[in-house]
Amino acid sequence: MAETFEKKIFWPMFIRLPISGSFGEFRNRHLHMGCDFKTYGINGFPILSVFDGELASMSYSAWGYGLSIVTYSPTLNLYARYGHLNDLKGDVKGLDELKMAFLLLGNPKGFYYKIPPGMFKFKAKEPIARSGETGSGVSHLHLEIYNQSGYYNPLPLFDYRPYDNNPPVIQRIYIESDRGYLQTIPVIQNEDLSHKIEIEKKIKVGGKLKIKVAGYDLMTSKNKNGIYELQLKVNNGIVFEKKFLFMTTQDAATSYNLYDIHKSSLNPPHYVHNLFNPDGYSLDISQFRENSDVRVGIHLYDVAGNESKIILPLVVSNANPSAKNENLRAFASKDSKVSLDFKENLVFGEGTVTIEKLDKLPDEMKVQDFLQISEAYKIEAIDYTWKGAANGAFSGDYPDTKDSLYLYDTTIRNWLLVTSWKTKEAIKFKLGRTGILAVMRDNVKPVIYYPYLIYRDYNLPEIKEPEMIDKFYAVSDVGSGISGNVEVLLEGQPYPFKFDWDRNFVILEIPKSLEKQKDVLLLQIRVTDNAKNYSEWFTDLITF
Repeated sequence: MAETFEKKIFWPMFIRLPISGSFGEFRNRHLHMGCDFKTYGINGFPILSVFDGELASMSYSAWGYGLSIVTYSPTLNLYARYGHLNDLKGDVKGLDELKMAFLLLGNPKGFYYKIPPGMFKFKAKEPIARSGETGSGVSHLHLEIYNQSGYYNPLPLFDYRPYDNNPPVIQRIYIESDRGYLQTIPVIQNEDLSHKIEIEKKIKVGGKLKIKVAGYDLMTSKNKNGIYELQLKVNNGIVFEKKFLFMTTQDAATSYNLYDIHKSSLNPPHYVHNLFNPDGYSLDISQFRENSDVRVGIHLYDVAGNESKIILPLVVSNANPSAKNENLRAFASKDSKVSLDFKENLVFGEGTVTIEKLDKLPDEMKVQDFLQISEAYKIEAIDYTWKGAANGAFSGDYPDTKDSLYLYDTTIRNWLLVTSWKTKEAIKFKLGRTGILAVMRDNVKPVIYYPYLIYRDYNLPEIKEPEMIDKFYAVSDVGSGISGNVEVLLEGQPYPFKFDWDRNFVILEIPKSLEKQKDVLLLQIRVTDNAKNYSEWFTDLITF
């Protein structure tokens, strides 16, 4: 499909900024249907029209796309959406004034208006807006190209071929069988960038198999995503193939068909791709002769054409016990202390969910001052996936306000705070992924520190407030996470601030006119986390 638009779609900026988000990524239970262009946390880069066209719509919201415009090319029958804009100042006059009029006449928190055809026209490569960070996420440009049928990957349309000799990285292989087999196989990347698995003997398995692969490609921004094509081969014949060139709206709505939504995460990036055919399985290995060898090859490609592959040596065995459960909607641990209920969820697969009590937490899961209070339970799903969050209960009385329910995600190796609430008999909770569940006590203090040097300047000079000094302070926390309770004192008096939840930044604007009162000002900041731990006071001197 990309060949139709060859040499008619252009890069949306004057310079080739890195790609920080690729087409078709799994993003917090939805698919990313465009590309993100990294702007290094700075606002104000000129945005160019990617084709000859006209303005189709304009919108603004405090989340999602933020300030966004959609343009339309009647010649190509394509739409282009530009998201997270700072303003609409470019060579086309009147756009930013129209935005202000919409804000004044309608709801200042958001609007959406279609624009009559031909009112605002653009030439390809003409400046039409400036980059920003309105809506969700830090500073970047989000670009989508689509029509009535679905969404196109913008990178092939630009004929984007980065200088890249590094193939994708394969991290893990997951095998599930409808007969109860469940195996996670770590993958090692060799010095020559090839991959290998370390298993003592061939894998014996039978029945219908679901095969998944965790992997990523280091994009130009060094973000760990950007797989461009996947293949699954059985004895050198392709049985599954997916190219991220074009995706229908149905593909976007059913992201659980393409990704394991319980092992995928945006931060840190770890994407688990489902190598499933329309029947929901990768292959039926029972079609092969008992005890015969089957070579399963998994191949990953990036946009530059680099390939990574791994071969799984399987042996056909029909001796696996069945994982099918008569009750596919409710599961509990043997001691009945932890239970999960999926009656309100859309469920895929006919397997089971196991809840196993652990003797102790592995050492790699332990964090200083982050204390285990309850027994830990490992939750695994065999041929069982659900959409949304399941209802759960964790028995026991945990009166300390610092005690909360956490899940250790074994894929991304992080503790995550679980949405939960306490009753007299148990902690009730919502669970959307698998891992190790435990009640933990958060005694870890939050930390405040200077951010990277890049954030010393937040905006390009064209959009900076000349009479103000911008100051940024980063905040981090292990455990329950930063709360909204932030104290900022300037010369001992409370001072207004903004808290950037995307960056975890405290942001201050200090008038340069204060220099008339004092050459140096004392600034103090303190934050708390959701477990009510206070950070130490952070002190800085503001000099003019």
